[in-house]
Amino acid sequence: MARLRRWQIGEFRLRAARLNGQPPCQEIGLDEAVRAVKEPGPPVWVDIVTEDTPETRTLLTERMGLDELAVEDALSDRERPTLQEFDGMAFLVVPAAVGNGGTERFVEVGFFLNDHAMVTVSREDVPVLDGWFERWVARPGSLAKSPSYILHAVVDAIVDDYFVVIDDIEDQVEDLGDTLFAGREGRLPEIVRLKRRLMKMRRAIAPVRDVLNALLRRDLDIIPDESRRHFQDVLDHALRIGEMVDALRDSLTSMVDIHLSNVSNNLNVVLKKMTVLSTVLMTMALVSGIYGMNFAHMPELHWRYGYPFALGLMFLLGGLVLVVFKRIRWI
Repeated sequence: MARLRRWQIGEFRLRAARLNGQPPCQEIGLDEAVRAVKEPGPPVWVDIVTEDTPETRTLLTERMGLDELAVEDALSDRERPTLQEFDGMAFLVVPAAVGNGGTERFVEVGFFLNDHAMVTVSREDVPVLDGWFERWVARPGSLAKSPSYILHAVVDAIVDDYFVVIDDIEDQVEDLGDTLFAGREGRLPEIVRLKRRLMKMRRAIAPVRDVLNALLRRDLDIIPDESRRHFQDVLDHALRIGEMVDALRDSLTSMVDIHLSNVSNNLNVVLKKMTVLSTVLMTMALVSGIYGMNFAHMPELHWRYGYPFALGLMFLLGGLVLVVFKRIRWI
């Protein structure tokens, strides 16, 4: 089946598909999608990509009959992800990871769910939504039982994408640890960059845990008991990701201490070398200072071997200092 594309309708892009009997699902237009969301019937999924515009608010609130406050949360990227229930419909927000390798960002996806329809709203294209929408259209399978199964599949895929990001960060943390334990410096900017990535991920995954926990604790009629245990598995994954994030943050904090310790140790080594060099030169300067005094009667001044004697004495004392430092294991 050809891939369904989002249709540009005014200020938003929309695609919708409904399962009429046997797969594949049937693509439907805007007006039919509005009726399918409001009226009971076969399972339907409506996916919308839009900014917060009056036209979109009108579509979601007035035409589809969605809660106004929930629509405001879905169209804003400044609201904390939460779970709400109103008039036989549930609303939740889950941030999806888009990109990887240090360029990932977290795009909030709003889910409106009733017993026969699911509406997803995002501010930009989300690859995991694209993949599962195409799969839903071509091979609904068990997803055709209820929109709650579609919700589980999408949320589970979103949470699993976090593992890809966390694995990339974990590999970089391990490589960073190896270089720090080898005594290399200059890695502090990289440590800070990784900590910022983990902070962003923690801000994204923490509300997901709260949403899934609330979803399991509340007695929602639109979430069958059979699919509830699947959401428990997603919650376990989210909890594991949160634990991995905290563990990596602790590791990076320890690496900052190791980095500062390396800097301090290297500074001590430099100071020790400079101290040894200064002491050697100081003993040589002692001899040259004595013979640099302007006294009229100095025994070695008129001695034929006075100059070589002074130089030899300098090097002898310098060598003696080096031997002493060697015996006390300073060098």
